[in-house]
Amino acid sequence: MFTLLFSFLGGVVGPLLPNIIGLVRDWQDNKQELLMMEMRLKYAAQEHLWRMEEMNARADIEEAKVLHQPQSSFGVQLIDAADKWSESTWGRWLITPGFYLYTILDIVNGFVRPTIAYCAFGFYMIYKWSIFEIAKTQMSTVEAINSTWTENDWVVLLMVLGFFFGQRAAKAVLGGSTSNAKPNA
Repeated sequence: MFTLLFSFLGGVVGPLLPNIIGLVRDWQDNKQELLMMEMRLKYAAQEHLWRMEEMNARADIEEAKVLHQPQSSFGVQLIDAADKWSESTWGRWLITPGFYLYTILDIVNGFVRPTIAYCAFGFYMIYKWSIFEIAKTQMSTVEAINSTWTENDWVVLLMVLGFFFGQRAAKAVLGGSTSNAKPNA
C-alpha cells in the first residue's frame, strides 16, 4: 500500500520537482540580490560621508593656508612698481610718499581688530572692578567677588572661549569633523 502511495506521490510531485527547485533557486537569488543592493546602499551612504569628510578636511587645509599667508602690503606693491617706473618722469619722488602712507595704513589696519578686542575687554574689566569696589564697601571681599561674578559673566566667558577654541575642540572630540554624521552609523 505504501508503495502505491509513494509511487502516486512520486508521479504527481516528480514533474513539479524541477519547478519547485527553480522557485527555491529564484527565491535564494532574489534574496542574495536584495542583500547585495542593501550592501551597495550602505556603502554608498558611507562613501558619501567619507567624501564629505574629505571635503571638510580640504576646506580646513585651504582655510589654514589662506590664514597663514603673509598679508600683502599695498605699499610694497607700490615700491615694486616704482622700480619699474624709475626711468619714467614720475620717478621715486612721487612713489615714496605713497609707500610710507600705505605702510602706515597697513600697520594701523593690523592693529584694528586687536585694539577693539583689548578695549572691549578693558572696559569690561573696569566695569567689573567698579562693581566690585562698590560691593566691597557694603560686604566682605569674598562676598563682593561672589556677587560681582554673575551668570552673565559665565555666558560671556564661555562665549569667548567657545569662539577661540570651540571649533578645534569639536573636531578633536568628534573625530576630525564638526558634522553631525556618526562615523559608524
